[in-house]
Amino acid sequence: MQEKPEPRPHPVTPPGGAGVLVFATLVLCAGFGEVATGVILPALPALGNIYNEAPGTIQLTIVSFAVMFAVGQLFFGPFSDRKGRRTALLLGAVLALVGSVTSGMADDVWMIIFGRAIQGLGAAAGYVVARAIVRDIYGADGTANAMAILFTLMTASILVAPLVGGALLEFSGWRASFVLTSVAALIWLVSTIFIMPETRKVVPASKTQPIHEIYLGLFRHRGFLGHMLTHSIAYAGGYCFIAGAPFFFIESLGMNPGSYGMIAAIVMSGFLAGSTSARYAIPRWGMKQVILISLAIMLGTSAIMAGLGVSGLLPVSLFVAIQFAYWFGIGLLVPNTAAGVMMSHPKAAGAASAVLGFVQMCAAAATALLQGLIYDGTMFPIIGIQLLLGVAIWIIWNRLKRYTV
Repeated sequence: MQEKPEPRPHPVTPPGGAGVLVFATLVLCAGFGEVATGVILPALPALGNIYNEAPGTIQLTIVSFAVMFAVGQLFFGPFSDRKGRRTALLLGAVLALVGSVTSGMADDVWMIIFGRAIQGLGAAAGYVVARAIVRDIYGADGTANAMAILFTLMTASILVAPLVGGALLEFSGWRASFVLTSVAALIWLVSTIFIMPETRKVVPASKTQPIHEIYLGLFRHRGFLGHMLTHSIAYAGGYCFIAGAPFFFIESLGMNPGSYGMIAAIVMSGFLAGSTSARYAIPRWGMKQVILISLAIMLGTSAIMAGLGVSGLLPVSLFVAIQFAYWFGIGLLVPNTAAGVMMSHPKAAGAASAVLGFVQMCAAAATALLQGLIYDGTMFPIIGIQLLLGVAIWIIWNRLKRYTV
């Protein structure tokens, strides 16, 4: 029997004059984590050379961020449901600022890793709460399209991050990336104080459902599981490239950080193209059909790369082009699955967003760690993991899609 979604509440609308600024703040909050990671990617091989550390150790700067980004969402999601979205954003901005400054002032790799963990905890608040606010403001009918716009604007900044990171590394050194994220965190803090309205009524603890019951309810809802697992595994597929590409292009191929930044921007612009296309595809074909098309693109491109790679017919230029198509599939997918998660439990949108963020970042962290362990100087670890994830996600979605909203 198909599970029914919870009743849809009346959406909250921010003050008319502040609408654009509110949405711009949401983009900054939601995109901070990805931008904070993107700007340091070109510097990873350089950090390994400076501190004489292996790739596996250096990639802990990615893993520590991802783990705290995941765990932090489990806290900030329910916290925002109970204490208010604005309070959660303020706390997250402070943590993001402290973590950025700590990493930027570090004099060894382990202090950078520690600062990145704090930064990830703060970024968790921005990511999980921004998505819940979108659900608060736009309601059930407008959430999918609003998510598509949010992801489009996020990606426009995310794909520029490696380019900026490469330029900063060449002209100012690796610390400049953390100066940039410190400034972004400060803008986030100021914008939340002066621009962001509260979009959720604070509920007394005595009138709220215990958090463990909320989480158990989420994991019992197969429609929620279908959207959440599909979204998370797709996100991990992107991290195959994020974690492995800097070492392949810079160390194995000898590219300079700036050139790698351009390649990363080209590949990640596929996400921008996909999320932009989602805005037009969703009204025409519906969420489920667009998700199915997205999964077909991801599985098909990863299979093509694997086949060409094994046969020795995959030059770097073609690898980059097919990765663009793979990221297009991710961009087409995630606005739909993120909206599906929010729509499955509108009364607990913060908690639902928290679980989504936790699982996707655990998957991303595991992928980054695995890339460090099996890195062999080639593109095959990236392709192989993407193919395995593509098969897994296809099976999971087709088993659970009938329960989704």
